[in-house]
Amino acid sequence: MKPVEILRNSKALFFTSSNKLVVSKANKVFLRESDGRLSFLFSFFETRLNRFLGLFPLLFRMKRLGVMTGISVENDYFITYGKKIHRYNCKTKELIEEYSFNKGRGPLQFCYIENIQDFDNSVCFGEYFGNHSRKPVKILQRTENGVWQSPFQFKDGEINHVHALIPDVYNQCVWILVGDFEHSAAIYKATNNFNKVELIVKGKQCYRACVAFPTKDGLLYATDTQMESNSVRMLVKEDGQWISKKLNDLNGSCIYGCELDDYYIFSTSTEPCDKPKNKIHALLDNKPGPGIITNQSDIVSYSKKYKTFKIIISKDKDIFPYRVFQFGTIMFPAGKNQGNFLFSYNVGSRSNDLCTEIYKI
Repeated sequence: MKPVEILRNSKALFFTSSNKLVVSKANKVFLRESDGRLSFLFSFFETRLNRFLGLFPLLFRMKRLGVMTGISVENDYFITYGKKIHRYNCKTKELIEEYSFNKGRGPLQFCYIENIQDFDNSVCFGEYFGNHSRKPVKILQRTENGVWQSPFQFKDGEINHVHALIPDVYNQCVWILVGDFEHSAAIYKATNNFNKVELIVKGKQCYRACVAFPTKDGLLYATDTQMESNSVRMLVKEDGQWISKKLNDLNGSCIYGCELDDYYIFSTSTEPCDKPKNKIHALLDNKPGPGIITNQSDIVSYSKKYKTFKIIISKDKDIFPYRVFQFGTIMFPAGKNQGNFLFSYNVGSRSNDLCTEIYKI
């Protein structure tokens, strides 16, 4: 399948409530109009050195420059850039720093909780940083008056970090996907505004996930591990027991996904083994880990109507080391995309690297 359009040097970030796409180019943020034009919104301050380095794609990747992630909620955009959460108000055109990260560079993704019983409507995320020693990890929630507070914290020794928070209207809860190793690979269920957090499954790599979609049949999710084979699975409750059922094999670990009108979308990533031989090997390793079948990123669709899987796109990984120049992966904008046009942003790809490709699925 060929893209119908390519947004050069642009990262698709999220959809607004009016289904317009917000994109970034390095430190600049734009709104994509219905005719495809990019309207400039604002820019983040960037040093001269980083602006210069950003001119070179490999150095841009090495320095982890640009916008990480974002979400649109009513008149506000929440965006992570430079280890901070920034809020942009569409009415006042103000850009305000709201939160700084002491550990890591910010969440893999934001979550907006809405219409879940006993939960405040709010923007939330879980802390995401290396944390091999399993220090305490917080859930952060934004209050109505703009304060970021922690309604829940995982205890010392429990998990490495939080991958995602998934609001579920069917079960009136918020699923917490956490990782990465041993007992830290787990799925929790939160109710009552995070006052009750219940462990559902843990201790296997088949419970390690970053992407999940609540459905009437159960929690549809994909595994995220470089250690063993990956799959799309369904978490269901049968006879009082939670069971994870495999639905479809994947080529590699799944870190990103999105929802279209008629499809759930998953992308696989290429990444190295989790235990490098030494520091030099860790930096220069460009061989995929045992859970990565081929050194390419696939986009896999799951039809809501027919419940069938299909690999629709595959992107070969370039030759550059994973840890220095980032994993090979395909990212998607946050928010519900009202249609079946897929916007996919490539990192570490041999073709159209650091560009957003648009497909008609």
